[in-house]
Amino acid sequence: MIIRLYESGKLDLETVGEMLWQADKQANFHPDARWINSSSFGTTEASTRNKSRVYREFSVRWIGRESVVMWLTSNQILFEVMSFDMLPEEQDAINETYSNTDFTEPLNHIN
Repeated sequence: MIIRLYESGKLDLETVGEMLWQADKQANFHPDARWINSSSFGTTEASTRNKSRVYREFSVRWIGRESVVMWLTSNQILFEVMSFDMLPEEQDAINETYSNTDFTEPLNHIN
């Protein structure tokens, strides 16, 4: 999932991003259980107001989708969901798991 944060009020993107990283670290002690995979800064194209907007994008792992959205909403942070897709790393891990599984055994139905 890709989430894009925009500046709002007097909170700048660096502060909000750091607060989100800290919330992630506090809730998840083990690095493999973290919600956030990575983040980056960018700028939108100039719109009708002839003003470009600075944003910060976060790549959120599947396990942290609900937690991150709840954190942003409860802290009244302006955000936009850019993609609900799984991250490429997660999709590769799923594909690798399925490729290692042997599906040649006959199925035994219990019912």
